[in-house]
Amino acid sequence: MKLTEVVIDYGSSRVGPVDADVPAGTVTVLQGPSGSGKTSLCLAMTGFLPPSSGQVDGDLGVLVPQNPREWLNPRHTVAEVIEHTWAVRDAGGASGGGAGGAGSGATGAERGCEAAGAVGDDRRLEALLDRVLLGPDLARHRCGELSGGQAARVCIARALASGIDTIVCDEPTAALDSSNAARIAWLINDLAEAGKTLVWATHDRDLVAATDAGYSFITL
Repeated sequence: MKLTEVVIDYGSSRVGPVDADVPAGTVTVLQGPSGSGKTSLCLAMTGFLPPSSGQVDGDLGVLVPQNPREWLNPRHTVAEVIEHTWAVRDAGGASGGGAGGAGSGATGAERGCEAAGAVGDDRRLEALLDRVLLGPDLARHRCGELSGGQAARVCIARALASGIDTIVCDEPTAALDSSNAARIAWLINDLAEAGKTLVWATHDRDLVAATDAGYSFITL
């Protein structure tokens, strides 16, 4: 992803112009004090806020929001959030318009395949939750029951489930205690080492310094 003279103009305030490269497969830290425009730039890099001028080239990222519990439906379970994301991602590859479910006319073989698919989905969900340091039991919890640290990791899991290679994390540790903040910071590092492209907006320089494995920086 490349940002060229990106400006976000609110009238009374303005962010930019920003020129920056976001190298693939690395962590790029977006740093600056509160109010410097980090959230605005994160929204521009994920398509939620088109720049007033300039351009963002390359594929847009997927957002991990600053206040994750506000972006998760409190009535939905974690499993429903992830499964819906998979369904949206896979919808473009769906071949037919029929339901194809195991209704009264389904054969035994069809029912067997559907059951096997359900088991496979459960294992896939368990593996995804494990990747973001969450236990399988959390899948049936409603999002309204999650702690701040759990909600942040569910949003990262949702980003991974989207299949989008660039994950833009807008201050994901801002409301967390030091232990949970460190978990998120190391998770960001691990995902980049696994080949994902991470943008990490933060004002916590000490946390960045503790996990920096050759990061690049955009300073506002």
